[in-house]
Amino acid sequence: MAISYTMPSSARSYDGLIIFGYVAFAVVILAAIYFASGGPSFTDADLSTMAMMP
Repeated sequence: MAISYTMPSSARSYDGLIIFGYVAFAVVILAAIYFASGGPSFTDADLSTMAMMP
C-alpha cells in the first residue's frame, strides 16, 4: 500500500474573486436594465426582446 503525499500548492486560488466578479457584473447589468426600462418609450415588447437576445 502506497502512502500518498500531497505537496502544498504554490498557485493561489482565485475562485472567490472570479465568482465575486460574476455576481458584481450581474448586479450592474440588472441595474442597467432597471434604469433603462424607466424611459417613456420603453414597452413590454422591448423588455421581452432584450431578455431573449443578449
